Amino acid sequence: MRAHVELIHENDYIWHVGELPHGEGRVHERRLSTDEEDGSSSLALRFDSDWGRGPGVPHADTEFFVRSGSLIYGGQEIGPGGYLQVPRGVPMDWIKIREGSSVLHWREYGDCGFDVEKAQWSPASARWENAVGEVTVVDSNDMEWTAAPTVGPLTPLYIKLLHRDPVTNFYTRLIRAHKGWSDHRLAHHPCYEEFYTLGGKMAYNFGDIDEGTYCFRPAGVKHGHFVAETDIDWIIRSDGELVNWYTTDEWVKWGGTATNYHEHDEAPVISTLPVRSRSRGPWSGDGM
Repeated sequence: MRAHVELIHENDYIWHVGELPHGEGRVHERRLSTDEEDGSSSLALRFDSDWGRGPGVPHADTEFFVRSGSLIYGGQEIGPGGYLQVPRGVPMDWIKIREGSSVLHWREYGDCGFDVEKAQWSPASARWENAVGEVTVVDSNDMEWTAAPTVGPLTPLYIKLLHRDPVTNFYTRLIRAHKGWSDHRLAHHPCYEEFYTLGGKMAYNFGDIDEGTYCFRPAGVKHGHFVAETDIDWIIRSDGELVNWYTTDEWVKWGGTATNYHEHDEAPVISTLPVRSRSRGPWSGDGM
């Protein structure tokens, strides 16, 4: 189970020695969000030397997104905007990340475990029996922005879909909002929503978003009152199909009219004070 984190800025967090077993090189990590029950983690990585790791099998659904520098996977090099996803139990090839690179890294439904023995000699036999899917390597710079469907009289957000699990609908995508985009409704979702801000500025009920701000919001937590002060880009992850359930005429602290969801079966949850870092300041309680 992960805590509600909204908002933190990456620079407010300390560096730890990176947990990337069987790798060679110096890497540090900032722990943006972790699940101490199953090992799921959202991490910002800093590579203080060239770093590499041979073939192996990850214990978790594993993702890398290059913010700066470069990553080489199996001989293919991807720079800023490059994305790699490896399902848990699926053998992955060797990987190398250049000194000075900044990379976002996620592990979902498992810890940092990494099996190397079989994968180095017989990758096919190393695959777990229950593993689903194959490795995905994407250069998002080669993708076109696609307008997202809107509900109500709103200008669209724009999407680059990096990966979607065909079974669970768990997805990772880039989102762009243009300057002036706004939505003053409060929404909640049946799945969690996580974002890292890649660039730009926006204000909303939990505070000010700028490059390096991060959020992990569990299912059911209301949020909204968005106003994009500049063009802004995020990388966003959700563990299911993200449906917007809107609340209007909300009360000062709790309640409101259920606009397009069942007021009892699909009601939002009351958030306790979320995890925030010092540069974000105290939260006003807006939106609850």
